[in-house]
Amino acid sequence: MQQLEDPHAEAAVEWMVEMNSGTMSETQLHAFETWLRADPANETAWIRLQEGLLPCGIAARNGMMGHDLLTRRLAATRRSRRTFITGFAGVIGVGTIGSGIADRFVPLGNILADRFTHTGKQETVTLPDGSEIILASRTAVNIVYETGLRAVQLLSGEILVRAASRATPFEGRTGSMVLETFAGTFLVENRGERLAVTGVQGSGRIRHAPGGYEPVAPGDLVEFADGNTQRRKVDIEAATSWLNGLLVAKDSNLIAITTQLQRYFSGIIQVDPMIGDLRATGVFSLRNPEAALDALAESLNLSITRVSRLWIRLGPSGRGTA
Repeated sequence: MQQLEDPHAEAAVEWMVEMNSGTMSETQLHAFETWLRADPANETAWIRLQEGLLPCGIAARNGMMGHDLLTRRLAATRRSRRTFITGFAGVIGVGTIGSGIADRFVPLGNILADRFTHTGKQETVTLPDGSEIILASRTAVNIVYETGLRAVQLLSGEILVRAASRATPFEGRTGSMVLETFAGTFLVENRGERLAVTGVQGSGRIRHAPGGYEPVAPGDLVEFADGNTQRRKVDIEAATSWLNGLLVAKDSNLIAITTQLQRYFSGIIQVDPMIGDLRATGVFSLRNPEAALDALAESLNLSITRVSRLWIRLGPSGRGTA
């Protein structure tokens, strides 16, 4: 990850991370206000960052929008999500931040979806028929409801579907896979090359082109990856733990654990290939990925290096400094 050439822009991004962590103290808020007023260039960098992010709902919280100047100038810049794609390029132009770091806050590839979640956030959506979906972090969906059809198209990420009982089947679509159920609760995932459905409650079936139907019941995980279909039993409580902000790892390798934590962290988690196969069991907080990484480093005797607030490295013990 590149450092920003403009230190004001870099500081603005750092403050954005703090704002969206939801854990800022009064002391930190006062420090932010002091930084904002200390140099006109700070305010300019902050406003430019906010102007691009505001259409997607990322704005300063904790009362900071009460600042009259910021409020007036931000209110004048509301644009459509489509305009945002172009507008964000101007924000990125503050330095050499690049679209990679921007995407860590907002999954830019899906900002035109009907619903999408920012990094570290979840959202519950009630559908027209009374069904409900819960979007995990960095998830995007389109909602398709019309006469004789009730469906959700998962573009990327993971959702929990609670399908209300109706005469018309509910469809959970993603990639080449379709979940069909008349009522029930299911997890649906799209991780690029991997598509999966986990049964939580009730029964359904999965259609995957060009194959036939696969039944899915509570505790069943059916996944399609690399041209293969796999079925196995899973712990439902562990599979749905993200709903409570937790990651339950049971003899999982470090790469798998940090990959899941990465979905809830706005920066970059880098794991030395030498330690990727180390295994761990534990319950980790998705709401505080940094604390989870600290716990992993301590329990597995690893080094943890904070290159910056947005870049954390895990390595063998003795390499790097915390």
